[in-house]
Amino acid sequence: MILEHLSLLNYKNIEQVDLDLSPNVNCFIGDNGMGKTNVLDAIYYLSFCKSSSTQQDNLNIRHEADFMMLQGRYVNALNEPEVISCGVKRGQRKHFKRNDKEYKKFSEHLGLIPLVMISPADSLLISGGSEERRKFMDVVISQFDLPYLEALIRYSKSLQQRNALLKQEEELDEGLCEVLETMMAADAEVIYKARKEMVEEFLPIFKEMYKRLCNNNYEDVEIKLESHGERGDLAPILKSWREREHIVGYTLHGPHKDNLELLMNGYNVRKEGSQGQTKTFFIAMKLAQFIYLKSKGERQTPILLLDDIFDKLDAGRVSCIVDYVSGDEFQQIFITDTNRDHLDSILAATKRDYRLFHVNHGIVS
Repeated sequence: MILEHLSLLNYKNIEQVDLDLSPNVNCFIGDNGMGKTNVLDAIYYLSFCKSSSTQQDNLNIRHEADFMMLQGRYVNALNEPEVISCGVKRGQRKHFKRNDKEYKKFSEHLGLIPLVMISPADSLLISGGSEERRKFMDVVISQFDLPYLEALIRYSKSLQQRNALLKQEEELDEGLCEVLETMMAADAEVIYKARKEMVEEFLPIFKEMYKRLCNNNYEDVEIKLESHGERGDLAPILKSWREREHIVGYTLHGPHKDNLELLMNGYNVRKEGSQGQTKTFFIAMKLAQFIYLKSKGERQTPILLLDDIFDKLDAGRVSCIVDYVSGDEFQQIFITDTNRDHLDSILAATKRDYRLFHVNHGIVS
């Protein structure tokens, strides 16, 4: 899927912009806080029906406005046009449309426009809690595996209902608990199998990517899935822990507690990795996500967003990333940076079409 034209109205600090885009490389240069990231975030929004930085749609509306609108005009692999649009009025639910037809469920849209975004916020993959690493798995798998996404949504609803029961002071409704636990166990099995398969297929791609970004100055890196699914059927576990969980008021077991263990030379990368190694680790994870998604589903090449990723990397690692993203493996790329030298290096290395935009106080030229 190629984004040919992007229109933004009242999105964050951008009052209005209409951009004709390159099918290959699009670079956005400007100082920090000018709105470069907001342009990329709007593209992310059109893929995932939400911002990459906040769950609250009201926070995406420009301060002086009461509504915001996004529209992307795409062309798919069959060279057919696709128009995706979204409108949000402050305090109201958003409306998301494909070719002027509104979605009943946002989950129907996920995966239509595969996308990978790499930004400094991805450092939370390493420094953040287990929920960040579960989110990584969910975002990857949900873009090509609809049964996984549906199981994840059902599980989350059942978990929320069970936790509400556990928080009540009165005696538990054993029958209702059993129904919820049976539903959770069925969905947990789907979630576990998909995550296990994803990690097994993803690991060799990640290792090769990390090696490439290090220019073969290679540390031994590893990703391991830590899952409650390894203990078998979830239903009897939930039943046996029901009374104890009633005391604490929430569910202690299940895929909502899964984690990815990220290792370098056998140790937790958060504890052992340098700043450069840590950043290379999560960038390699996200670029591996791109390669992995490219091989899945309908084999569409994802859109790649690189948001200010070169800071705090040594010249060697920057050079490796520049060389890699300048190659033919990628289709459409969007890059932001405050340093014109990095963008010039990418544009000099690529033989493909490109556009260069300047962003200043929400104005894109």
